[in-house]
Amino acid sequence: MTGNLRSAVFVLLILIPTVLFGQDSEQSNRMKNRLGVHAGLLGDPFPTLVGGNVNYNVTDFARVTAGYGSISVSVSGTGTSGELTASTFGAGVRCMVPGWNFSPVAGISWATVSVTVSGTGVIGTVGGFGASASHMYATFGFDWQTGAGFNLGAGYNLSLKSGVGGLPYINLGWYFSL
Repeated sequence: MTGNLRSAVFVLLILIPTVLFGQDSEQSNRMKNRLGVHAGLLGDPFPTLVGGNVNYNVTDFARVTAGYGSISVSVSGTGTSGELTASTFGAGVRCMVPGWNFSPVAGISWATVSVTVSGTGVIGTVGGFGASASHMYATFGFDWQTGAGFNLGAGYNLSLKSGVGGLPYINLGWYFSL
């Protein structure tokens, strides 16, 4: 088991029992405003520079999320000119502590990354991907949802695919009542 995978499993094993068994008698703001949208900066879905996401708070401790984003890298040099672009579609589950409006978050997601290359002599990677592929990634951080629906999240996305690594992320969004 790689060091990154070991770290991800360790954090999930610590946070999941807290989320499942640490329930408070009062529900958080996630139950007042359940359907949301957010912009993911630097990696939601992972890898992206900016992603658009739709979310739904299924319970006070679980949120499902799906999104799309892209990232491009321009390449130029002697005999080389062009661009590498990665488009990412992803979906996942985030777990939070019930009853807490400001909560630690842990999650797991799956994403498919489509890499395109344009130009001459262009080689390289975008977000750790040199070719189109799928991967799973773990999310660790915090999430805050206000009673009015504003949402702020930040943390780290760590790919479970060897050689990809991870990136920090910031999520800014809004949730609505149904």
